[in-house]
Amino acid sequence: MAGEKKNNNSRKTTSALIVFSLSLLLFTPLTSGYSGGNGLSADGSGGDGCTCHGVVSDSSVIPAITLVGGAQEIVAGSTYTLEISLTGGPAVGGSNSGGFLLDVNSGEIASADDNTLVNGAGDEATHSTSGNDQRTWQINWTADSTDDAQFNLRVNSVNGDGQMTDDDDWNMATFFLHADGSIDQTAIEGEARLDVPDWTQDAIILGSVSLMIILTYLGFINKKGRGRRGEY
Repeated sequence: MAGEKKNNNSRKTTSALIVFSLSLLLFTPLTSGYSGGNGLSADGSGGDGCTCHGVVSDSSVIPAITLVGGAQEIVAGSTYTLEISLTGGPAVGGSNSGGFLLDVNSGEIASADDNTLVNGAGDEATHSTSGNDQRTWQINWTADSTDDAQFNLRVNSVNGDGQMTDDDDWNMATFFLHADGSIDQTAIEGEARLDVPDWTQDAIILGSVSLMIILTYLGFINKKGRGRRGEY
């Protein structure tokens, strides 16, 4: 009987550990990021804004993308330097000033210096640890066609106190680089940051169903064990 009780307690401990581990999986963030940057998204969407520095975007923060040196036309295979910048928000102070997160739907991005980081696919860029001490950055972009390229830009204007609070301000906008080298800007509504990608919803549903199945199985095993003890 003592051995049976010990085995039963072991099963309960194992069951509790499994349930705890699965519960943690359900709340594990489903994005990856670089240290020092805003974080490059796992699905290529560029993320949904800098909500760690305040839930609501601030229209006083102005994101901008310009083509360094200008260009009369975009040629497939050619590389161009883009300047990313922001104005507005809290006054510059402390050790940090700002940051950005950029994604593009065509061509390939590359770092122009140590102040930026680019993901392996070459379609997203963010500031590095050294790059958060400024509000202007440069990246290189190689065109793969003469079609319009869409850049989604999120910028973060911080006060330099080292804290992620509402005292910092952020905003985001979409830019279209045309074949003639001109750039148009379209603002992104603040509510867009609350959209949840379909793959995230599917992962949560799958995780919940898996957890329910395992809990049901563990309950059956425990009930079966209690039934066996009643036989003695």
